[in-house]
Amino acid sequence: MRPLFADIVGQSMAVAMLERALQQGPSHAYLFVGPPGVGKTEAALAFAAGLACPDSGCGTCMTCKRVQEGMHPDVEVVSPEGNFIRKEEIAEINLHAAYRPFEAQAKVYVFLDADSFNVDAANAFLKTLEEPPPHVYFILVSDRPERLLPTVVSRCQAVLFSPVALPAMIDDLHRRCGLSAKQAALLARVAGGNLHYARELATSEDTRRQRTLLLDLARDLPLAGLLDLEVAVDDVMATVDGHSAEQEAKLEADLSRALEWAGDARTRTWLQKRHDEKLKRQQRRLATRALATVTRTYAGWYRDLAAAAVGADEAVLNLDRIDDLRASARPESLSAYTGAVLAVRQAQERLRYNVDARCAIGDMFRSIKEALT
Repeated sequence: MRPLFADIVGQSMAVAMLERALQQGPSHAYLFVGPPGVGKTEAALAFAAGLACPDSGCGTCMTCKRVQEGMHPDVEVVSPEGNFIRKEEIAEINLHAAYRPFEAQAKVYVFLDADSFNVDAANAFLKTLEEPPPHVYFILVSDRPERLLPTVVSRCQAVLFSPVALPAMIDDLHRRCGLSAKQAALLARVAGGNLHYARELATSEDTRRQRTLLLDLARDLPLAGLLDLEVAVDDVMATVDGHSAEQEAKLEADLSRALEWAGDARTRTWLQKRHDEKLKRQQRRLATRALATVTRTYAGWYRDLAAAAVGADEAVLNLDRIDDLRASARPESLSAYTGAVLAVRQAQERLRYNVDARCAIGDMFRSIKEALT
């Protein structure tokens, strides 16, 4: 395996396909598809580095390092600033795609949340996608490819990513984070195939405290009064804001590392501007990721209650809370637990659109309580 892909865990088929493309010659467009947190974005940046690198992805040169840090002028990472990637932005990309690369051997555009193209943007992008300049490559990353225009999907080579298998996650957490086998197994189980979340649990005390708070709220929700529900919503939104702030601090640390190779004031100014643009675009993604953690935790709790209610402890994700689950689970409430999970799914769907997050979480709590009582 090339050093570029050393941090991509549990995706051997996807990595083999990308390495073969770098060796034998890539297509002009790729669609990375799979669930959240399994390494799609990291793989997209690694592949982009391989496309830009003069040695087809050595993983050690300055080009590879700068691409993976998101600080190379020939590799642009595009994500929705609001709810959509808009036509005006695509028009600008179409214009600049025609120009030769500044430094690298190729220009690469990486679209995160590619399913957020609005219709006009998708149609505008399709024109360039059908007849791209020979020096340009496109990498689309999506959790929900069914939302993309079929004409866009048909012009991309699909690269499939799967939930990371439990043994691979345990090994990664043990090697990368220094966890014991028991600790790694617990966090890998909690994460349910989402390696990004497992690593956050392993390395962030704030993330672990957030999980504890959310599980306690989920446990106590059936007995909560109206005032308790409002307080719970406040607590949840505070964890969302705190999680976003923590991730923004990590982006600032990324900038500091990127500035290490900046040799002059002009380059440093360009890097700062690029970083500010990246941070602005990331704010929505950070909030969306934090809310996804909230809903995933709630869905997992009520799923676990159903498993505990029928004595299927081996299927429980939150195994460290098995005593709470056993104390709360009732076999006669299986349909109620299903209703609670459905309420979470409805909230997840609403949060994909331009809705007030606090209202969506409040409605989710009320729907869960109604299902359980």
